[in-house]
Amino acid sequence: MSIFYILQNCIAVIKLIIYYSIIILQIISNYRMSIQNAYYHFNTHPSLPVDPTDPDETFGLLVVKLDKVNITSRQVFILFTVDTTGSMSDYVNNTNTKIQYAIQTLKSIVKYVSTQELDIYVQINTFNEDVHTLIPPTKITADSSEQMLARIHSIDADGMTNIEAALKSATASILEYAESNPTHSCVHIFMTDGDPTCGETDASELVKYVSTEYLSINIGFGIDHNAKLLCKISNIVNGEYHFIDNVEHASIVYGESLHKVLYPCLHNVHITIENGLIYDWIKNKWSSAIYENTLISEITKYYHIKTKTIDDIAITLTAYNECFTENEQLYMNHVEQSISRLPDLIDVNGDILHDIDIVKFAFRQRILELLYDATHIVRDDVTTIKTQIREIFRELRTYAQANVLIADGMIKQMMNDLYIAYWNIGNDTGEIYIYGRQSSQGNQYAHTPGNHQTHTYNNDNDFEIPPRPVLRRFNPFHRPARWNQRNVIDELTVDDSIDTEGITDREFSCYSTPGVRTTSNSIRGFDNENE
Repeated sequence: MSIFYILQNCIAVIKLIIYYSIIILQIISNYRMSIQNAYYHFNTHPSLPVDPTDPDETFGLLVVKLDKVNITSRQVFILFTVDTTGSMSDYVNNTNTKIQYAIQTLKSIVKYVSTQELDIYVQINTFNEDVHTLIPPTKITADSSEQMLARIHSIDADGMTNIEAALKSATASILEYAESNPTHSCVHIFMTDGDPTCGETDASELVKYVSTEYLSINIGFGIDHNAKLLCKISNIVNGEYHFIDNVEHASIVYGESLHKVLYPCLHNVHITIENGLIYDWIKNKWSSAIYENTLISEITKYYHIKTKTIDDIAITLTAYNECFTENEQLYMNHVEQSISRLPDLIDVNGDILHDIDIVKFAFRQRILELLYDATHIVRDDVTTIKTQIREIFRELRTYAQANVLIADGMIKQMMNDLYIAYWNIGNDTGEIYIYGRQSSQGNQYAHTPGNHQTHTYNNDNDFEIPPRPVLRRFNPFHRPARWNQRNVIDELTVDDSIDTEGITDREFSCYSTPGVRTTSNSIRGFDNENE
């Protein structure tokens, strides 16, 4: 064995030691900061199967993995605003209406929270032409929950949709509550199944009625809501958009939202980058900074970065986490972390290896850009974007097959995204799914809508003529396929007793965490108890 070969192997071992030493040191230094690990790395291989950056730029990935934390001890106020307009009385199967499913989910949430040792205060507003306070701010306890459940059970659906009144009332209620309870965390969860039919209807005006001082979670219930409007009022500071396309998954979407409130790990997260840029999927722009309202327990968040000068880049994360003093007083601890770069992966010959994570997220970058284009479509551009979707689909499939990744959760989800976008772009009925997929992929949500639309992953054809999903308008005498189509995707078997992060199935995405699954399934567990 030559000395040169021995030296190459020694260099490879040393780089691996450095690689894992950085991780171990960060785990130790971040132990009290809730950050289990944070690092970035770049593609320094001479080529990528798909390169989303300019020739003079290098694509990279920033990874932030957070610790598992206990349920919050902070007092929390949640205002639920529930659409009770006439359309909520529509049937979604042979026996149940949308409002019945909404009532069931609300009751399950109250029952779940009542079993936790928490200081959770809830207010429930219902709205049609006017806003009605069904339940004023009330602490959920075993005793109070019984009366709350009875009130929720009395909800009925009738009237027109005044989203302006709903948003104005919610903002006024939360700001008033926050003034009296400045240490409480405040959240608004807004649900609607339709379009505004009275009051202000312009999204640019409606967004003015949403305060950015609290977390605002906007849920589109069913396939007839105005997704473009909800995205408009969600794509602001502290806003989120979720899409429930299948009523059987309502508990998952509400569970994910509630989990964010109950298991926050970091608040007011700012990531800044010097001599480089970070991708903002909402604006489809590269920026020097990005903001996250809350990062939850156990999550691993991925951010796309790029630079022209790899050696000069500097990335800093600042945030707050919840801490307690010796006398059990809650306070917000400031967290600031300079994030380190991982060395390149090399083989025994000293050659740089393709990093599979980098490659997958390079594909994700292109897909997010296409989803943005698909939600900002000009009719004349439909054919062009569909052609681009087919091309990136083929490239992704070819890479996945060559590297035995066709069953990878993230690969499957991205192929799903492309399939859904292909068949719904330029379609007034189906474009709602593109908004849902863009929001889910961009936010890395635990739930992804529209899996029941995907009849195949098209692994064996050229995606030239994929089977079109069948969409039907509501028929009270026919089970609507758009809500409850059978999912015939080639799925992975999921065992909830193990760490399933990274697995994609018809309910949870590849970004889901064990904690989100537990919270969602716990809420759903109360569904059968509701009458």
